[in-house]
Amino acid sequence: MILLNIELDNIYGFNGFKMNLSYPKKIVNSIIDSEHLAGRERFRYKKAVILMGANATGKTSLGKALRNILMFIEFDSKTEMLGMVTNRKKGTFSIDLVNEGFFLHRFEGEIIPDRNLVNCRHYIAEIGKTDSYESCVGKLQLTDIFTEKINSRFAYPDISPLLQIEGIDEKVMLKTLKAVIGTLDPTLKNVVRAKDLYDSYIIKRDSQEIIIQNGKLLNREVLSSGTAEGVDVAIILASIIDGRDTFYYCDEHFSYIQSDIEKRIFGLMLDNLGDNEQLIFTTHNSDMLDLNLPKHSFCFLKKEKKGNKFEVSVKYASEYLKRNTDSVRCAVENDLFGSVPDDSLLDSLEKSL
Repeated sequence: MILLNIELDNIYGFNGFKMNLSYPKKIVNSIIDSEHLAGRERFRYKKAVILMGANATGKTSLGKALRNILMFIEFDSKTEMLGMVTNRKKGTFSIDLVNEGFFLHRFEGEIIPDRNLVNCRHYIAEIGKTDSYESCVGKLQLTDIFTEKINSRFAYPDISPLLQIEGIDEKVMLKTLKAVIGTLDPTLKNVVRAKDLYDSYIIKRDSQEIIIQNGKLLNREVLSSGTAEGVDVAIILASIIDGRDTFYYCDEHFSYIQSDIEKRIFGLMLDNLGDNEQLIFTTHNSDMLDLNLPKHSFCFLKKEKKGNKFEVSVKYASEYLKRNTDSVRCAVENDLFGSVPDDSLLDSLEKSL
């Protein structure tokens, strides 16, 4: 699955929100290969997105909304959808994506909690050999219900407490767990497959055994916070290496992990992204700004008060930084994108002279 555009209104605090993940012009000598739909070179999309922003700007909520919408599209599951609108007023959403074949899909919907109702309309347009995303939008036509499977993976405990290991090749899973866990904690000697349990693994440390079973990390308390989070990091990395899914949303799984390790693992994720795959990676780590990525890979969420409510907007580094020599880090440090948190309330705690 490839996400091209998402719009939310009165959903999880998003009002009039829009984020677009297409881009208009081919990047020369880009470090990211094939940032276009395979077989359709003019249909360009941002293959890897680093999404940053202050606390409470909506990085996690955006992932929740996206996951719930995709679940509704595929399985007609509306329980989570109704929970996205908290003030009992109508919420609306629109999402553009490519899933199977050369077709652009748009899903527009309304969430009406008071009536326990979620309405959704499905539009489709065939993607011609010379079409861009923008040209296909003009060809969208109302169509029937969507029946395809959507291969997506969301990794963060706030969305799901379960470790999604089902379906990943066992050899890939073992190799990735050993590499990631062993890097984060050298005292962990080995990782093996549990013989009598389906999709279960055992992490060994001398006489201790830490078990991953039924999607849960048992006796988690014997691991450091970074190592425990590293288990979920290893799982999403294994999924990318195995190519089981095509869309990935990895949300702040590196809070307790060293910056250099975060950059290295992100690089491995990027290297293993295949054709027609996409990764959204949220982080607070400013060292990620130094990565040699296209400017359009960096997006920043900003929350500001407008009237009686707060609104979240997204700023794209590529709209502000046009030259190859422009520094994303310098732009952030000078708050060009308005993503630096306001710490003025802390002034009241300073000692008076």
